[in-house]
Amino acid sequence: MCTFVLMKESKNKNKLYVNASDFDKEATFYDDNGEPVYGVDIWCYCRFFAEHVQLMIGDNIYDGLSLCEFADKQEGNKKETWEKLLAFTQDGRICDFQLTMQEVHHIHINGWALCNLCMFINEIINRKLVILLKPIIADTLNEIKELDEVAFTNKDKSRTVSNNNSLKSLVTEALKNGRDKSYETYKFVERKEVFTKELMQIEFFYYLSTFFNKFFQFKRRGMLTNEESDIIGYFMKWFGLSPTIVSTSRLRQLRMGFKYLGMYDNVSLFSIDNKMITVQWQFIRYADWKGGKINPLKHELSPFTEEETISFLPDIGGIDLLKR
Repeated sequence: MCTFVLMKESKNKNKLYVNASDFDKEATFYDDNGEPVYGVDIWCYCRFFAEHVQLMIGDNIYDGLSLCEFADKQEGNKKETWEKLLAFTQDGRICDFQLTMQEVHHIHINGWALCNLCMFINEIINRKLVILLKPIIADTLNEIKELDEVAFTNKDKSRTVSNNNSLKSLVTEALKNGRDKSYETYKFVERKEVFTKELMQIEFFYYLSTFFNKFFQFKRRGMLTNEESDIIGYFMKWFGLSPTIVSTSRLRQLRMGFKYLGMYDNVSLFSIDNKMITVQWQFIRYADWKGGKINPLKHELSPFTEEETISFLPDIGGIDLLKR
């Protein structure tokens, strides 16, 4: 895992202070004068999170992606990661949070490690996919208000259209008598295309609040202090999960969605370009996704029953998303 060298000076007046415990003892560098320059350990929070907080989906499969996978991605994007870390550690609101936690609760915050943890959680949230399912007979019937004509498409793509009343009645009755509950896959898509921002906010809030509560051991009246709740709401804006700072009252609403975490996640191995890839997804019925984005706080997805079956089609769309 990469370790970033701490800059000795900054012209920005908003600057996180560093505690001796923040340094990575195994990463010592020397400047041109032979003076030691110590690297801040940006992975300490991520290591604890992966071991004690991150959900497991199946045997030895981490929710979203593993810490090793995330570290490899950070290693390949050092410049982008460094710029993010630097901007984070020079943010006045975040510096105030660190100072308040130290003065009020006697808790030291490693700001560099906290930023890296938030990036890890964000990657977990955005890595997961959904599979949209094609409409079944019942879905088609529900969309027919008054049948006007029936169209058939031949293999050569030519079409035959009929408005014969007997044929229309025959088709309508056949649909009504259909009891089929066999679903077919349509395509992979990113979750942000199907769900409103609330889903990602729920997961971010759950993961970061759980980390705060487990890692920083001190007496609280509830799960979080006011300072911790406020900064989580601020982080949601900072990391692009909300256009505005999320209020404490809104966080209480998001907490209601914790019960749905991991309920409908599925995991399988796919062979892409001769490489085995672990993919985590959630099935979404046509009846659920056809009407626009789903707000998990307002629309609860029901689990699939034993009578319902799902078939993977060889021409399923969105396969390129598996290579991310």
